[in-house]
Amino acid sequence: MKALLSTLNRLNHVYDQLDLLNFRAHKNLPLTFNKADSKKLLPQNKRLYFSYSYLNKEKTRLTNLMLNQIIDLKLPLFIKDKMIHPQMIDKALKLKNIDQNHSKKRFSLPSRNRKINKLKQLISMIEDENLNLCHGYLNQIYIILLIHNALPLDLRKKTYQAGELLHDNEFRTKLLQYDYDRYLYEEFEPGNYLRLLIYSRTKRMPTYIRSFDARKIVPDAANCGFSGIAFEFSIDGIRECYIAFRGTEANVDNTIRSRSKRFEQSILETYKDWDYNVNAILIGSDKNLEQLKAAREFVRYIENNILPQTIIYGVGHSLGGHFVQTLQLMDNCFDAGYTLNSAPVNLKLIQHVKPTLFSDETWQKLFNLTDDTDGIKFITPELRQQINRLLPHDYSQIINECFEQDMTQVFYELPFTIWIGQKWEYNLSNWKYPFKNHPRAYLSSGEIHAYQKFFEQLFAYLSDSNSSAQVVRNSMSFIRLRTRILHNTISDPRTAKYFFDYSNYLYQSGVFTDRPQKINQEFIEQNNSVLRGSLREWPFLKSINTDMLSLATYFHVIDGAKHFLNRTPNKL
Repeated sequence: MKALLSTLNRLNHVYDQLDLLNFRAHKNLPLTFNKADSKKLLPQNKRLYFSYSYLNKEKTRLTNLMLNQIIDLKLPLFIKDKMIHPQMIDKALKLKNIDQNHSKKRFSLPSRNRKINKLKQLISMIEDENLNLCHGYLNQIYIILLIHNALPLDLRKKTYQAGELLHDNEFRTKLLQYDYDRYLYEEFEPGNYLRLLIYSRTKRMPTYIRSFDARKIVPDAANCGFSGIAFEFSIDGIRECYIAFRGTEANVDNTIRSRSKRFEQSILETYKDWDYNVNAILIGSDKNLEQLKAAREFVRYIENNILPQTIIYGVGHSLGGHFVQTLQLMDNCFDAGYTLNSAPVNLKLIQHVKPTLFSDETWQKLFNLTDDTDGIKFITPELRQQINRLLPHDYSQIINECFEQDMTQVFYELPFTIWIGQKWEYNLSNWKYPFKNHPRAYLSSGEIHAYQKFFEQLFAYLSDSNSSAQVVRNSMSFIRLRTRILHNTISDPRTAKYFFDYSNYLYQSGVFTDRPQKINQEFIEQNNSVLRGSLREWPFLKSINTDMLSLATYFHVIDGAKHFLNRTPNKL
């Protein structure tokens, strides 16, 4: 048993190192194509490939060793319950199959064997490892041993302190990731995963655990796309409850073999979340309040059903972080909380849901402070102080952690948006990452409002979509209609300026690799085909940098964002 545990721990460490290597590879991907950056790639690629080669071989060796050790394992409990041993072998075989399928896959070299293509190929190879799936099956083996009292425990003597887990980066990120990966643990009670996680982070064991699933408690949660899970537990007499809110990233079951079914699930989940993101956060309207109502009902249920004197923490990623901040501002329901790459609070949304939170005079002061009628909205330290003085409580117990150039930070420059509590921004030194999270430096107030209006109209157009196919089809139809309108009105100087400014912002952010050009009359008079004419007149439209879009997504999701958290933040 001791040898098996050593192998499990070493294999878990290899998965962690592969995950870190994936971050390093993404970090090294150049988004500028000058000779100096390209020259640096050759030694970087060699080091990364060497590390990957070693870790991949070690992963295969440990996977085979683990399978053999589990097959040969003999424990007294196998006699009492004859299903335990086959269950463990099944998990080990699944890890073996993932490793074998990966080793059999041939990653063809790109047509141009450039250094950047070699790096992108390495990223594809690491992502094909399915590390979250591997971690899930490995955790299942640990859980089987734990729930049958076969996992030797090395408990520390010092008792648990209140909030100890809240301040543990790895605990928070794994708890947030659980809601995305919960399909991996459906055969176990949710509390069993938390028991394993608590022990691995504190070397103490909870004496009581209870879980709450929003989609089982709140009738409309699944229909509107809201997802959250809460865990109430007691350690050494300390009672705590963590309420975790999921972000916009779709909760896709990667064990589903059918790509079409996975795609269907992903599109619908993402659409529901973005419908709320646009109407509630981007616009601040009352057209889609179902997710916020579900979140509020979920928290109230938990407050009424947990043990007395339980400390309640709220944690959330992306959209989930918006719920933590918004619920705290409205109801002051958390003793403390953390968010990761959080979307902001929209004061207009709060007014729709809880108009009595402030007096009419205070509402107007807040709107004046966060409006952009002067064409500029930057939350300066002085502005933050003015906003905080108007809020009903001190929210410094809420910590909002984010990658400094995360794409959700764009939301904070929209009118009537704020954050509550502290904001900790993380970044890398001497790093070239071009995304601009301050669009106000490139877009006017009118252009920001036009941007908001575009997405408001898009989701109004999609409101009758009931399937992923309809969402995709109606989205393409809307874009074609708006492109036709652009084609017909491009002679208007205001339209031409808006289009150029949007394009220039995307170019400055690395989304386009070619600089946009101004509109000229030749395009207006001679080009009849919207698509061909646009590409001929504006060749930069063909220069979309998909690498930049992939990086922006990777650094936003938990897999990428968590690797910034071991650095020193800039505290705002």
